[in-house]
Amino acid sequence: MSHLATPFAAAAGLAMLALVAVHGATFLTLRLPAADAAVVGRTARRLVPVALSAVAVATVVGLLSTRVRDAVQRPTLGVLLPVLLVGALLAARAALARRRPGWALVATGAALALPVALVGAALWPYVLVSTTDPAASLTVADAAASTPTLRLLTWVALPLLPALLGFQAMCWWVFRGRTDGRAPVYW
Repeated sequence: MSHLATPFAAAAGLAMLALVAVHGATFLTLRLPAADAAVVGRTARRLVPVALSAVAVATVVGLLSTRVRDAVQRPTLGVLLPVLLVGALLAARAALARRRPGWALVATGAALALPVALVGAALWPYVLVSTTDPAASLTVADAAASTPTLRLLTWVALPLLPALLGFQAMCWWVFRGRTDGRAPVYW
């Protein structure tokens, strides 16, 4: 259990919590009535430096951790993507300051996706790196489904994908405006 509960895991968890808080506040800025959106927008702008600090701490703790440094296969990407993450958060703050919550939501969404890309790119070609035996690490090829399974999934997913995307687009279209208190429920 001690190999899971590390300072880096805690710092990365807090960084993700801060990123989700910024994204959630930005979403509320986009959806709440205009009077409430101004207050939440100020809160979202105040949360951006908290998220930046949490990301910086997680990055430094990761750089100082020998276990993290040993697991990273591509250190250049491990440095480049946190820089992109900081850029996305700064873009979100600028958009919030200009009262552009839609662009801020796009920027915070990118900030939430970048840690996933960071881990995937930094560990490639591994999916899971063993902390006890490097030979026991799981590669992408080992983790992938077999060819018959992928073929079956393709035939099942192909007709369902347009329906799922259409339903998602319809939901976003129906609930595109700000809430106004008339409906008892709102997604």
